[in-house]
Amino acid sequence: MLRKKLGVLAAIFCLAITMSACGQEKKEESSKGEELEKITFAEPARILSVAPFYVAIEQGFFKEEGIEAKIASGGGGAQVIASLLSGEAQFAVSGPRSMFAPLDKGENLVAIQSLNSALTFQITFSKKYIKAKGLSKDSPFEDKVKALASSTIGTNLVGDSGDVYARYLMKLHNIDPKDFKTVKLSGDGSKIGGMQEGIVDGGVASPPMGLHAEGKEVGEIMIDMMEEPMYKNMAWEVVFADKDYLEKNHETSLKVVRAIGKGMEFTRDHPEEAAKSISPYFEGVDVDILEKSLIGLKDTFKGYGEMNQEAWDNAQDPLIEYKDLSGVTKEQDTAEDVIWTNKYIDEVFK
Repeated sequence: MLRKKLGVLAAIFCLAITMSACGQEKKEESSKGEELEKITFAEPARILSVAPFYVAIEQGFFKEEGIEAKIASGGGGAQVIASLLSGEAQFAVSGPRSMFAPLDKGENLVAIQSLNSALTFQITFSKKYIKAKGLSKDSPFEDKVKALASSTIGTNLVGDSGDVYARYLMKLHNIDPKDFKTVKLSGDGSKIGGMQEGIVDGGVASPPMGLHAEGKEVGEIMIDMMEEPMYKNMAWEVVFADKDYLEKNHETSLKVVRAIGKGMEFTRDHPEEAAKSISPYFEGVDVDILEKSLIGLKDTFKGYGEMNQEAWDNAQDPLIEYKDLSGVTKEQDTAEDVIWTNKYIDEVFK
């Protein structure tokens, strides 16, 4: 039933997305002269923390595997699931949170690779708020987290992952988040503008928002969430698909893992070239900022995307704790080979 309902949404989405090649008839060939297999990846939005995936496309790693990778971008996690379950997309590139609701409804989704080994959110405070709180870049991490208690922070959507994981960070430091407020400010520009106008005291987002704010001298990155030990080991952006599809298309799944694994390695080793290659994905963002952001994210691009149970627990626990915000009400079994597996990575790279 869920698949049928979501199928309508996905069909509409296929007509609207800007970075997808739905309906494209042009045939491309691999270096061996063979026609490429067309695979669509659904993503909730354009996100720099999944850069290795984009790099794998731009550096030709997918074509080396005989795959023409298309991207269905936009619409958030719900649209990602709609596209995947309807068959419009074969793979999803999104956070584990996107998986939990359909898993709760009986869908059999499995993550086969992690693009990040840590939570990439940063919290940037406005310069005015930093001064009012007597903070600096060198202030203890604990003091910076305490400053969240009475703050108003811009996030893409009230109750989104930025909201939830910020609240849980406060709880980890025994700080009551009852006076912590969030305001919907979608996109980096809105958050920076909100700080400039005094609407919010800061913003929560993955890079490069914080660097943009610093470049405009509007604010400074005060909290890098991966400084928190729990968030330093966390399944954040993952590649997942329907289990039946993975089993029926085993070789294709191995090729996807291999291409993205190469993208992770390339992004770690060549951030400058990686930034240049994916700059068209982030119009209006200076290449130098992209490069600096990728260097800052380097430690999150570990190995070839291997995962562990603790990382999945660390992703799930805050969502369960704040279930009224997240909508994630049922704990999933996070043991290996249930909702995630390393077997494809092991087969390709071990």
